[in-house]
Amino acid sequence: MSRILLIEDDDEIRTNVEEILESHGYDVFTAPNGKEGIKLANELQPNLILCDIMMPLVNGYEVLKSVSSNDETKHIPFIFLTAKVELSDIRTGMNLGADDYIVKPFRAKELLHAVSTRLDRIKTFKEDTFQSRSKTPASSKPVDRVMLTVNNKPLLIKFEDIKYIVADGEYTAVYMKDGSMNFVRKLLKNWNDALPENVFLRVHRATIINLEYVIKVEKWFNRSFIIYLKGLEEPIQVSQRFAKKIKDTLSI
Repeated sequence: MSRILLIEDDDEIRTNVEEILESHGYDVFTAPNGKEGIKLANELQPNLILCDIMMPLVNGYEVLKSVSSNDETKHIPFIFLTAKVELSDIRTGMNLGADDYIVKPFRAKELLHAVSTRLDRIKTFKEDTFQSRSKTPASSKPVDRVMLTVNNKPLLIKFEDIKYIVADGEYTAVYMKDGSMNFVRKLLKNWNDALPENVFLRVHRATIINLEYVIKVEKWFNRSFIIYLKGLEEPIQVSQRFAKKIKDTLSI
């Protein structure tokens, strides 16, 4: 059973979150302020920490600084529960090492998804690290998201939710698995450098696709091919070279 430390000064929110998590099999410990939260983090060594930002005595940023500076706790995934959604606030947390943000008010489904995803990813990361006998320090955390500014608002996007990306000058259109599209000022080259190469492939000058969404690859004409992505009616045309690379990678 995964142990979760919840640090939240609002009694009602703390109680509600605790009940939601416990009803789904998590072992939850709570702290009403940052000072007590730091103490419990050191004592309990939880599998994950959920922490509010605006708290008396010690705020969430200070809690994260303390946890990250301690060799015994710096590996613990850390998620902020916050009503603060300014870009500067998110950057502060990300720079300190926060793994994710859950913006208040939130639904139980959002909370549970964020928690289970983070626990699954850290478990997978540890297993991969052990199996490959990697020299990566135990404190390292896999990067699986990117922060963008969309309509002057900060937005955290997880790589797994990106279906494909299309270049448009200095901008890119980012198509998501839920059918939405975010138009952002970011060059395709910058995306290419940031995205994990074992999952994403630049299939031609203007398009990057997420290989996990590929359904099939078919021959087209003039030695070209087309690929079909889940939830996308129109196929994407690619060269023979990239079609072969996709087939070899996916074994299709």
